[in-house]
Amino acid sequence: MSSLLLDSLKDGLDDEYIQLLNSNPKFAQEAETYLQELLINDDLLSTDPYTTTSETEVHKKTLIEEIAELDMIKHDTNVKLSSITSNNRDLIIDISNDLQFVTKQMREDYPQAVDTLLKNLSDDLNMESLASQYNLKSTIDINNTILNKIDSVLDILELPTLCKLCILQGNYQESLEISIYIQSLMIRYPKITLFQQINQQIDQELQVMVKGLIKLLNTNLKQNHVLKIFQILNKLFDTSRNSDLVLIKIYLNSRFKFILNEVSSLKPLIKFNKLTYLKRYIEIYREFIFSSLSVYNIIFKNNSQDVIIGQFVRSLINLLCQEFKRYLPDIKSQKSNSSYETEIDLASSIDGLILQLIYLCRSLASFHLDFEPIILLELVSPDLIPESDWLRNITKIKTKHR
Repeated sequence: MSSLLLDSLKDGLDDEYIQLLNSNPKFAQEAETYLQELLINDDLLSTDPYTTTSETEVHKKTLIEEIAELDMIKHDTNVKLSSITSNNRDLIIDISNDLQFVTKQMREDYPQAVDTLLKNLSDDLNMESLASQYNLKSTIDINNTILNKIDSVLDILELPTLCKLCILQGNYQESLEISIYIQSLMIRYPKITLFQQINQQIDQELQVMVKGLIKLLNTNLKQNHVLKIFQILNKLFDTSRNSDLVLIKIYLNSRFKFILNEVSSLKPLIKFNKLTYLKRYIEIYREFIFSSLSVYNIIFKNNSQDVIIGQFVRSLINLLCQEFKRYLPDIKSQKSNSSYETEIDLASSIDGLILQLIYLCRSLASFHLDFEPIILLELVSPDLIPESDWLRNITKIKTKHR
């Protein structure tokens, strides 16, 4: 037993002691005797901690017992591992195959892929180097060209500001020429996005100009000014029929608003003299409806829109009839509270109103617009304008024209 233990422990000794045990049998015998004494001594072989007390413990384990227990545990562990391995045999085989496949790829395929990738990267770097050199040269050439023509470049960049300045000063034709110029540059150099950006900025300024021109049309402009405005608007809009229709609506709508603003300014007269208010109302209608239709025929002579014109005039005539219905009864009621001479003057003034209405209808008839039936239907009644008064005043007009 001691010789076996010595053989197992000998491998852990220094080389000089191993040679001494092998060459000196006496020394080997003494070592075996010493180990034998250790095996016999239970206290030395015990795994329990050493204490100085005299108490003895019942359950003491020797080193041999510990070794035996460890062998038993090792055996049980091996049995369990064998069972687990047997139960998971397929999984272990699959994992082993996967590991072998990965190992093969890492050893064979991976180096080849790395070599190929490095070669491709090297080729790409060479190509990029050539391309970057070419691009750098092109960029330098472009920059040199720009620097040589920097004045022209700055002039082009200032076009939106120049267009805005022209609009503020009323030079609308010049602003259109700027727009035409930048559009020609876009056609000539379609790949230069800077021209497109400048054109967008100029379009924004032109939109502001159009809004300002439409607001001007709502004011009392001379005929020449109206014609100039529509010359500009015609250039901004397409030359299609739909664009003409849009321009017609813009013109008639602006004139409608202007006439309404003019008659609205007469409202203070109502408190003082309703008869004067109605006279001035008709005078504004005669003046501005006639001038509006005259300018319309000049601007849109090749595009007649009788329906829209009819709606424009009819809307104004309906407003006129409403004012007569509202205030003419009050004017006529003044007869009962006045003297004979005052009644005669009032009747003469009312005849003057009727004559103005008839002249208004005649002026519209010159544009092939017959709105006399509407006035007859709305105003000729015993409470407003008797039919006899209307016919008598028509006779006056016919007598004057003979």
